[in-house]
Amino acid sequence: MKNKKGFTLLEILIAATIVGALAVLATVAYKNSVTETHMQAAKMRTEALARAVQRFRIDYPANRLSGEAVEFLHADAVVACDTSVTNVYSLFNCGYLENDGGWSDSYVQYFVCNGYTTAGTACANSKLGSGTANAPLACMTGRNWGKVSDKYKGTYAYCVNATSQGD
Repeated sequence: MKNKKGFTLLEILIAATIVGALAVLATVAYKNSVTETHMQAAKMRTEALARAVQRFRIDYPANRLSGEAVEFLHADAVVACDTSVTNVYSLFNCGYLENDGGWSDSYVQYFVCNGYTTAGTACANSKLGSGTANAPLACMTGRNWGKVSDKYKGTYAYCVNATSQGD
């Protein structure tokens, strides 16, 4: 009898195929978990933004920040709190939000709705409803590009009002 040592070519190909399939599954699972982590952090930021709008409206009831929903593009340098000129940056200037540099997000866009459902914004797509009690204070939506999974692209919006939040 001949003493057989080593592996055949077929055995090596089967093992390589199995390892390759596991690597593909692990890569996809990792990419999805990274996206989910970014989206959960963005939801927390949206909730913080809504709370800041709500606190600002309680402290300065005559000032509504703006007359329409606006995209929250970036945080400008903080200056003195001037409630005669109220815009979304008043949330930073008056101490309602921290300027930590995290508002320029490559995964999502943030919107300050402030009770308005302006067309063309995530605020208009809100499932929370409209009217004074139900209108969203802040919303976010996924950007339409490669890093964001299809689940969050397009019309997806996560909005927060004074009493609830939802997708």
